[in-house]
Amino acid sequence: MKRAAGVLAAVALTAGGCSLGDGDEPRAPGGGQEESERQAPGGAGPRAGEPGEAQAIRAWSMALNSEDYEKAASFFAEGAIVEQAGEVRLPDEDAAVAFNRSLPCKADVTDVEDEGDSVLVAFRLRGGSAGGCDGGTARVRFRFEDGKFSEWRQLGEPPPAEGDIA
Repeated sequence: MKRAAGVLAAVALTAGGCSLGDGDEPRAPGGGQEESERQAPGGAGPRAGEPGEAQAIRAWSMALNSEDYEKAASFFAEGAIVEQAGEVRLPDEDAAVAFNRSLPCKADVTDVEDEGDSVLVAFRLRGGSAGGCDGGTARVRFRFEDGKFSEWRQLGEPPPAEGDIA
């Protein structure tokens, strides 16, 4: 188990994959609904009327930001796959706790896009255990099984726009 936690920490700390750009809001394909249109009073928690998957992602993010790693781990299915610099399977809750604890940034959900068989979420990163996260962004694709995350895949930087850029 110690080896798995070390591998997870090494994967999470390759936080170069953590930042997508210089403050540009990542947008999901299809132009997801603006966050301000869904904003509930009082913060980044679950939103009334949102699908259960979006509420679970927001609740996970809140637990992570509160450094409640056991609660954050409870959102992951046994055997869930996480991917940042490489793909790792979380065989049990201890591995899920280690993964959540190893994430270097805190993050706020800025966009949620239901893609049918997955949910694409954009995050604004802020200071965490590793520092240097303020102002960056990240996108993660989630898949669910029985209400829990079966896959958590951080996406790379979007491809550059085609055509001439001024």
